[in-house]
Amino acid sequence: MTECQMLISKFNTKEDKIDVSKLEERINRKLPESYAKFLIKYNGGDTPNTNWNGKCKSDVRFFYGIAAKEDILESLKYEIVQNLLEKSFLPIAENCSGDFFCINLVNSKIYFSYHDKNRITLIAESFEEFISKIKSKKIGHIRTIEERRQLLLEKRGREPTAQQLKGWQDEIDEYSNINQEEVVL
Repeated sequence: MTECQMLISKFNTKEDKIDVSKLEERINRKLPESYAKFLIKYNGGDTPNTNWNGKCKSDVRFFYGIAAKEDILESLKYEIVQNLLEKSFLPIAENCSGDFFCINLVNSKIYFSYHDKNRITLIAESFEEFISKIKSKKIGHIRTIEERRQLLLEKRGREPTAQQLKGWQDEIDEYSNINQEEVVL
């Protein structure tokens, strides 16, 4: 698979138009313009096979949206997010470990915040620079249950457990319906 610019599978929303003013009212601050435009255009989304390739290299699992599967307004109820917000950092995306990519609401720079450490690191001078250094791989062939079962038999010499089968099916269901599109700011 070849790497390309950042791909996102936008979150579905019940709203026709994303209203960032709800978020701005809730945090009592104006969003940086480039991030607000991103939310309006994409409303966050899943980003499988996606990596941040700058300082603090990491996968990027998803971007928060409004009234979405990973809802930024819902995240505000967590103490860790409240603590970040008190320091003017708004989480905008997460990696698989639960660490945050944050936008600073004062200077619009992007920071990486470890969920289990009290450490925040500057990683990009702007939202545009941040997005430009994120690379994705298109989801290609999704292995069937039978292909995965055969691979497990070959590599481990055993049949999959019921839990593995369920996990495989969940992954197949999720990725077979994903619609990736390139992020253009």
